[in-house]
Amino acid sequence: MKKSKKPNGYWTYEKCKEEALKYKYRSEFDKNNCCAYRRVLKNKWLELFDHMERIGNKVKRLIYVYEFSDNNCYIGLTGNINRRHIDHFDDKTSSVNKHYIKTGIKPKLYIKTDYVSVEEAILLEEKTLNEYKENAWIILNQVKTGGIGSNDVKWTKEACKKEALKYNKVSYFMRKVSGAYKAAVKYGWLDEFFPKTSKNGYWNNKELCKEEAKKYKNRSEFCYGSWAAYNYSNTNNWLDDFYPKYYRKKLFI
Repeated sequence: MKKSKKPNGYWTYEKCKEEALKYKYRSEFDKNNCCAYRRVLKNKWLELFDHMERIGNKVKRLIYVYEFSDNNCYIGLTGNINRRHIDHFDDKTSSVNKHYIKTGIKPKLYIKTDYVSVEEAILLEEKTLNEYKENAWIILNQVKTGGIGSNDVKWTKEACKKEALKYNKVSYFMRKVSGAYKAAVKYGWLDEFFPKTSKNGYWNNKELCKEEAKKYKNRSEFCYGSWAAYNYSNTNNWLDDFYPKYYRKKLFI
């Protein structure tokens, strides 16, 4: 059944708190109730996320190590340590699982770093592996360290910038390399890659953006046709006013 739209002002602090307590992760909260989630962000009620477990994202990883008492170890990096831990023991081809089945020794999991950028994580993983080698540990890794797991992770800032430089318009960038475009929007790099041609702050005006939005049938066309106006409208949460029948989550956000 389609959920009914809540009236303006419905998502008070207490209602957002009640909703937030249903979720273990911020991404889960955003997926299941984007309206309440956006209200928390807009009002900076960030303490409502305090009970949620922190995980990485498409551009952040942490380093972890499984240590066995027989001096074997496995070094890895992941954006979600809980999911990765489950994967290791569900996957019969996992080096960790294989050694556990072979020896019956239950490994201890150690988290070596906080969530850091992909580039830093790759270096730290190699450094951690070398430290274990120097201390005479037997390395179980079958694949060379430095892999980052997901194809999406390739869109680091430098990789996105390299692609963006091939295009003179945001719309071309968006159409040709959607993965890089989505990463650039999500992490706030787009303005750096495509400096606004209009006077800085020109579109930071709701009425101007509203008039511009009238030229387009939907958000997607608005984004293609007038990036600067769309960007300010999206940032200031005006899109729901301009396109009131559009109930899905923000485009690409």
